[in-house]
Parts: sequence; C-alpha cells; structure tokens
Amino acid sequence: MNENVSKTNEDRDFFVQRLDEIRMNGHERLKAKARFAQAEAVVDAVFAVTQGFAHLYKRLIVRPAPPTAPSAG
Repeated sequence: MNENVSKTNEDRDFFVQRLDEIRMNGHERLKAKARFAQAEAVVDAVFAVTQGFAHLYKRLIVRPAPPTAPSAG
C-alpha cells in the first residue's frame, strides 16, 4: 500500500508531535507509536477491502450481463 488514504495520514506529524509531548518513558512511547501505526494500517486495509467490494459490485451487479447465445434446441 503506497497510497495514503486515511485522514490520519494528513495529520501524522501532529499526532507524532503530540505523542512526543506526553510524559512517558521511551518504551511506552515506542509502543504508542507502534499501536498508532498498526491502527492506521488496519484503517487502510479496511478501506482497500471496501473499495475492492465496491469495484466488484459495480462489475457484477450494476453492469448488465452480456446477452447469451440462442440455444440450439
């Protein structure tokens, strides 16, 4: 996933700065940043799956099926 789609990507620097301002030890800060990155990855994955289902829906449901060949019977 190279495309940043979630709104938090726009404000990533803001949230990282806020995490740096909070008083906590280095290990907790590292864990908080890792959890933030994990949450962002989950949001991006859910968005990608949703976009995939929307594309599939358009392809299979919205477009009419091509006409079938007449039967030889």
